[in-house]
Amino acid sequence: MSTSLKSIFSIFFLLLIFQAQSQNFLSTKGKAIVNENQDTVLLRGMGLGGWMVQEGYMLQTAGFANPQHEIRAIIEELIGEEDTELFYESWLSNHMRKTDVDSLKKWGFNSVRLPLHYNLFTLPIEDEPVAGEMTWLTKGFELTDSLISWCKQNEMYVVLDLHAAPGGQGYDAAISDYDDSKPSLWESKANRDKMVALWKRLAERYADEEWVAGYDLLNEPNWDLPGGVALRNLYEETTDSIRTVDPNHIIFIGGNWFNNDFTGLTPPWDDQLVYSPHKYWSNNDVATMQWVIDLRNEYDVPLYLGESGENSNVWFRDAIRLMEDLDIGWAWWPLKKIESIAGPVSVVKTDDYQTLLDYWSGSGPNVSAEFGKATLMDIAEGLKIENCVFQKDVIDAMFRQVYSDETIPFTEHNIPGLIHASDFDLGIIGEAYNDIDFGNYSVSTGNYSPWNNGWVYRNDGVDIEICSDNVNSNGYNVGFLENGEWMQYDVDVKSGVYDILVRVASAGSGGRFHFSSGNADVTPTTFAPPTGDWQNWESIVISNVIMDSTDTKLRMHVDQPGFNISSFEFIETEIELSSLATEFVAAETIDEYTIQMNANKFIEGPLPSAPDGFEIFVDGNSIPITGLSVNAENPRIIELSLDYTLKSTEIIKISYAGNQVSATDETKLEEFVLEDVKNNLNFVHLIPGRIEAESFDFQMGVALETTTDIGGGENIGFLDPGDYLDYEINVTVEGAYSADYRTAALFGTGGLELQLIDAAGNVTVTANPSFSSTGDWQNWETTTETIELPKGRYTMRILITQAPFNLNWVEFSLPTAVSEQADNYYTDLEIFPNPCQDVFNIQAEFTQKQNVSLEIVNLTGEIIHAKKLTNESDISRAMDLGDEPDGIYFVILRLEDGSSLSNKLVKISR
Repeated sequence: MSTSLKSIFSIFFLLLIFQAQSQNFLSTKGKAIVNENQDTVLLRGMGLGGWMVQEGYMLQTAGFANPQHEIRAIIEELIGEEDTELFYESWLSNHMRKTDVDSLKKWGFNSVRLPLHYNLFTLPIEDEPVAGEMTWLTKGFELTDSLISWCKQNEMYVVLDLHAAPGGQGYDAAISDYDDSKPSLWESKANRDKMVALWKRLAERYADEEWVAGYDLLNEPNWDLPGGVALRNLYEETTDSIRTVDPNHIIFIGGNWFNNDFTGLTPPWDDQLVYSPHKYWSNNDVATMQWVIDLRNEYDVPLYLGESGENSNVWFRDAIRLMEDLDIGWAWWPLKKIESIAGPVSVVKTDDYQTLLDYWSGSGPNVSAEFGKATLMDIAEGLKIENCVFQKDVIDAMFRQVYSDETIPFTEHNIPGLIHASDFDLGIIGEAYNDIDFGNYSVSTGNYSPWNNGWVYRNDGVDIEICSDNVNSNGYNVGFLENGEWMQYDVDVKSGVYDILVRVASAGSGGRFHFSSGNADVTPTTFAPPTGDWQNWESIVISNVIMDSTDTKLRMHVDQPGFNISSFEFIETEIELSSLATEFVAAETIDEYTIQMNANKFIEGPLPSAPDGFEIFVDGNSIPITGLSVNAENPRIIELSLDYTLKSTEIIKISYAGNQVSATDETKLEEFVLEDVKNNLNFVHLIPGRIEAESFDFQMGVALETTTDIGGGENIGFLDPGDYLDYEINVTVEGAYSADYRTAALFGTGGLELQLIDAAGNVTVTANPSFSSTGDWQNWETTTETIELPKGRYTMRILITQAPFNLNWVEFSLPTAVSEQADNYYTDLEIFPNPCQDVFNIQAEFTQKQNVSLEIVNLTGEIIHAKKLTNESDISRAMDLGDEPDGIYFVILRLEDGSSLSNKLVKISR
């Protein structure tokens, strides 16, 4: 080959290499961030908070030293300037290394957001030898160069984020290291000039770096900046400075007040601009992002969620799914904290570090400089990722669970063998576990809600705490249990008969629980006895539990709270399966027409078409059974079909006195009499009747507040168009109803759309009322209209169409002349005292004698008291709620004509 031809091929080859290497630069194209191939790139990032900018809450010093300059001051006061420099050198060296970036790539991240502290790059204005000049430091650039190099090797992008600007950009000092004894960014032109110069210096250095995604000019400003004018002016000046040396990289812009107030920041002033809101502690629905989606649509710019996190795995999964459904890239916050469950890794808090924290907070003894230095250097060494605790549940929630409802093992479990209660499966709520409290939505609801009350081990909704059990313990137990909660465990089972040794503790009166597999109970409800203390552990044994190799998912259910659980061990017995009787274990409702009975063994099918000895009793009355079948997926289950519509308030029993049902080992099903059937049916609001606004089954975007309206309790408020609430209703009589809406509003006009959604998902709009202002948020008025309601079961949706306003209740009533049913209506219902402490009184009168169901229901819809009253013309009785927690309850009278009357009751402590 000739020399000239070789040169041509060499040039061509180099051009191919250059082209391949340059395909990774990011830019904007309309509403998308794209690479040079015009492929959309969705950034999935982790914010490296705590590395270059320390925040007190990450080090657990917030109570006495919150911003970094205060943290450094208390360290220097204890160990001296020289050793403080040594500590910070170790901190910066160990917090982020290549192995950290390698791990992030392996977990699924394609980018990092790097929070920069300006003082690693340049001197504070107070320390400049010559005022107005820029002294450049090497440390910050060296650290940034290293991170970019590691990310480049992993093909990951870096977003450079000015987290602590010269002087500090907000009143929240911890975020930006603001020192109120010195001029802030907004109070000093010299500080703003330094910020502009720093960004030019950074842009000049990284202008040709393809794995730098762009420049996030200023993190979470929070300062009084009328109209956003000062913020826009600074952003435009900084952008102009950057563009003199770097015409290409994306510029990320956050609004005032923690990035979310874009007043004055529209329209965009650069063709490579991305708006970057932050999101914490709000509902994960489109409504919470609609304001910024509107910005994207109006100005044709991409969005990037620059920060989110500090919440539960449930919240993480839902938020990321929401962002990606909306084509919004994201960066989570942060990678590392001391003793944290809400991040991918946790830095171990040593006993010595707790001693140091106690000293600094004034709650512990003095410590020496030597002790302080050794402790801090130990913490710095603990920053290395191999010394941290990996929170695999967090990563699973952020990636796999976003697009999969499948559960996978947290760890391997074998039966026979030991299972720790805290080691339930990885997966979404409702599949791997069920828990009452599962995330913090305080921005939307106004109320902070913890999820893992023990704050250790895992970031799911299950409450896990440190355990002192010395038998079969992994150091953790599940506590703070609530009725209806459960955990699931992936198991590999050897078929056989087992005793289960369960470790429990209770400082109260104890509780109850059971185990199930494949939707069938494998143990009866078992009592967990009081043990005298929440960490005083005892063993209880459940005998003769039959497990099969097809049992792959075991669940532990809480039937009555009041205990902690540490572990359960399946111990194989030598009992032959055929030597055990086939027995009833439990029964429950599947739906309004079907009951499931669980046996301890697999039942031989098919079953006879006739009931053959089975009998179902509802409130003492026998009801028709139309069919029997063995569940194909779990033959422990017998399903009984009924010619009757079951209700959530009914007491259901089951008996068996036949001889034709046998297990697969040919042992006959033993007879049993009037065993309880657990009624799982949801509470349904009967129409006619009143529906309290706060007694919803599901809501999106609303919040509760205490009301001063007659009857007390709570109303819903803080409404926006698009918010909605769902209620399960049963319209017992078709007809023209009078609909009363109880509303209040300081100003404006409110409106809603009343929808009925049937079982097939068909939506019928029945009303579109509007409400005038009442002069105050607690000045209540009633708006009445006539609407047609068809008979049947529906989900009633109240969709907010115009806001703001508050809603206390909606009541549906039929005119007296509609039918003779009106003769049965109540004339009055009184509840007093209200609020009550323990005991309250009910008084009601009726126009004629009739059968009445008296129910007391809590806010979750659980019926805590139900009683049938026969042939009553009036009711006058005292009720005791002494064993129930403080809160809102509903007293409901259901009449034999299908109508109902309810009233709100508030229980408070003395």
